[in-house]
Amino acid sequence: MNPGRPDMETAAAPQGLRFRLLGPLAGWAGEQRLELGRRQQQAFLAMLLAAPGRALTVERLASGVFDEDNPPGNPRSALATHAYRVRRELRNHAAGHLLVTVDGGYRLDLPAEAVDAVAFDRLVARAAEALAAGERPGARDLLARALDLHRGEPLAGLPGPHAAELRRHLTERRLDALETRLGLDVELGSGPSCLVELDQAVFAHPYRERFRALLMLEYHLSARPEEARAVYEDARRFYLAEGLSCEELDALDRRIRRADPSLATAARPVADRRPTGPAPAAVPEQLPAGLPDFTGRRADVTRLTEALSHPDPGAVVISAINGLGGVGKTSLAVHVGHALRGHFPDGRLHADLRGARAAPLDPAEALAAFLTALGVADRDIPADLAERAALYRTTVTGRRLLILLDNAAGPEQVAPLLPGSRTCAVLVTSRAWLSTLPGARHLPLDAMADDEALDLLAAVVGRARTDAEPGAAAAIVTACGRLPLAVRVAGSRLAADPGQSLADLAASLADERTRLGELAHEQAAVEPVLALSYARLTEEQARALRLLALPDAPELGPADAAALLDRGPEQARDLLEALVDLNLLQSPAADRYGFHDLLKVFARQRSAEQDTPASVTAAFARLLDLCAAGARDAERTAHRDPDGHGFASIEEAAAWLRERTALHRAVIQRACRDDGLSLARTVDLLDRMSSILFGRGYVTTVADLAAQVAAAARARGERDAEALARSVRGGMLWHANSYAEAGGELRGCLALCDGPDRLALRADTLKLLGANARALRDFEQAVGFLEEAAELFRRQGDESAEGLVLGELAFNHAHCGRLEQARAAAERCVELTGRQVSIPESIGRYYLARVLHLCGDLGPALEQAEHVVERFRSFGMLAFEAATGSLIARIHLSAGRDRATVRAAEEALPKARQVGGLLEGGLLRALGEALTRLGHSDRARICLQQALGHYRQLELAGDAAEVEELLRGLS
Repeated sequence: MNPGRPDMETAAAPQGLRFRLLGPLAGWAGEQRLELGRRQQQAFLAMLLAAPGRALTVERLASGVFDEDNPPGNPRSALATHAYRVRRELRNHAAGHLLVTVDGGYRLDLPAEAVDAVAFDRLVARAAEALAAGERPGARDLLARALDLHRGEPLAGLPGPHAAELRRHLTERRLDALETRLGLDVELGSGPSCLVELDQAVFAHPYRERFRALLMLEYHLSARPEEARAVYEDARRFYLAEGLSCEELDALDRRIRRADPSLATAARPVADRRPTGPAPAAVPEQLPAGLPDFTGRRADVTRLTEALSHPDPGAVVISAINGLGGVGKTSLAVHVGHALRGHFPDGRLHADLRGARAAPLDPAEALAAFLTALGVADRDIPADLAERAALYRTTVTGRRLLILLDNAAGPEQVAPLLPGSRTCAVLVTSRAWLSTLPGARHLPLDAMADDEALDLLAAVVGRARTDAEPGAAAAIVTACGRLPLAVRVAGSRLAADPGQSLADLAASLADERTRLGELAHEQAAVEPVLALSYARLTEEQARALRLLALPDAPELGPADAAALLDRGPEQARDLLEALVDLNLLQSPAADRYGFHDLLKVFARQRSAEQDTPASVTAAFARLLDLCAAGARDAERTAHRDPDGHGFASIEEAAAWLRERTALHRAVIQRACRDDGLSLARTVDLLDRMSSILFGRGYVTTVADLAAQVAAAARARGERDAEALARSVRGGMLWHANSYAEAGGELRGCLALCDGPDRLALRADTLKLLGANARALRDFEQAVGFLEEAAELFRRQGDESAEGLVLGELAFNHAHCGRLEQARAAAERCVELTGRQVSIPESIGRYYLARVLHLCGDLGPALEQAEHVVERFRSFGMLAFEAATGSLIARIHLSAGRDRATVRAAEEALPKARQVGGLLEGGLLRALGEALTRLGHSDRARICLQQALGHYRQLELAGDAAEVEELLRGLS
């Protein structure tokens, strides 16, 4: 069965869709594989696939997809982005809307039979029915078909609590089915392959007593009592050391020793113990010794042992491990080779092909060594490579051999060394992706998981030392990038110096500039291993590796690479893919490329040695231009600018900006340090980011960047850049409810806007000062700021900006008692912003709803508010979504609908808590008042006390006094 295609046991959905949960998540539309995005997006899809046709709430999805210790700033917005991308991919291949947004969540309208886990459960259920009916061979076949659906660890690599829990459940279901099927194999008699598979199962799952019992019974029925007894003794030693009992094995041992005849069945009598032939001849055993402290890689070990121990009826089984130097390819291959010893009774061959060296091993030389090991005399070995390969294939025909080809340079070196007999299996390791190796099953090996890397460090250093300094141990494996070689080197240094603390080594590794030098001990070092790969690159590939490593961002796209490298899109993509094929870049998703941490450190050091400062500055300048142009397009799309292009929707523009925040941060920080980069261009990028990300949980990030840009501009005497940066920071501080600090920053900006060419920035700053004064309850001062801002925008012909200022002005007029002026300003706001559905138009309607509420027009106010709250949710604008939800609750409160107030307030409160400050305080106050009127005094008191805390923190004495009065009314 081809693991790269949908399994035929899985029925297709009407749209031809199939999905795999029993292995790395994958999906197909007919024969075409779906692009399922990055891992967190896949975790979101996996939750929906595990419950096809059932609605899952946003809260449940968020708790299942995001780690509790590291949630996104706005989980709802992040889920909306995932849903948008999944929906877009499904629509590309299927008619109709499969991913549906329902009240408070999402539902995937997909037939259950389109998911392989469902097909697995149904086959297992049919097997149980067959067993109950006495159809044991049929049950075994059904279980074998079910187990064939598994293609490795379920949901391999997917993050999040739900994926972890589902992975455990599906793995347990598989092991249960495997136990039952192996039991039937023993009962019915399946030949030597059953022993091999049981041996592997015991090795992979040492705590499952049933596997050991079946192995013991199989040896007994095969008339091999010594091996059966050895299994029992090994198990007793293991379980006693772990403080466990083994009742099933004890009982089986007693039955075997008394020759219980019921152990044999009609289908499987005890075998004749008499010898039937001559003793086997000596076999080649060339594998290097395995690591005594080999740690982790359980899923990879299972995948390789299962693949190599199940012959393909049509071809030689070839498994190819590829990965970065130092990632543990050879250690894994040797470990698996030793685990499979019983499956290859005719021997195991090994050759180091030296593929990373300047002069790789000649295949003819490797063939000569193999033929000699297989008993061919030197005089009978031909000189011609093709003749040697033919003799080698003839010699191994019919033999059960494992051939380990280590450190291959490429497919052309491996091809002559492949046997022709399907009784053989081949395991290849290479730093390159051997994509053209015929029939190979590929295993890309990445850095270890955190827990595996910590276990490896403990194995080298000693568990007592890592347990004594857990924080330092975690810091060490993080600095090592969880690369096994690096972790071993670090551990060896500590083991050689028992007096050195882990904290001292962690501190030494913290400095990126000296890290590679620290990761060396005796003959082991990380840098020379990476240098071997670098030395084999072409000049163009080496330059690309150096420049791509410079931005301090986790991933880059093809357009980013083209800008950094100053190459055309196709040439840049070819370079990226070439580096991926060589395992010097990682590609976790389509058009996303990133580095292993230590390789990035290595590449940056090479750049410092080989690239001129001017060439590095030029690369960042091109990347800055690209980022600024993209942010401009995103802003224009969000504001429905007729000149905007590049994004299909506001959601897509916002998602693009969120994805690139880390890269934009890196570029902006570089510009602050590099005098050769334009701060005007930099602050323009920052300003456009702030116009969309202000309501999406990025307030602190943008404010911090603005402070850095302002400081750099001040140092360089760039007044315009400083003014705009201070305006951006003031706006972000306002969104963070830091009103006093925001006011100071905005007034500093206003002082810099003293010329006729700075009127637009002056108007923006006055608008923000007005909003800040309103938050501080100085409504008359706010009116003054806003009227001047509106006039400046009017003179510039910026209707959208003028409309938004009028909306803010309307709210302040209403608080000053000028209700007619307020209504007129609000209606004019909607008129100016409402040309198209856009962010400004939605904000304008929000302002109108607020003013209508203050004017007592509760019906129209509620209609407007409910109209725009869904838009803000779809835009991912958390602050405005929360503010509108709070407004809806207060409208219900004003109308005397206390139960509706409570419902609306409780729905809006989780978002309001993320925003905090005045918004959260106002909503808690409304909830407290409604609960008071409903007679729920205890809950009301809690809400009002929390609201009072917010008002006191914001130094809003008037609001605090009103809440204190409400609390006194409860006593």
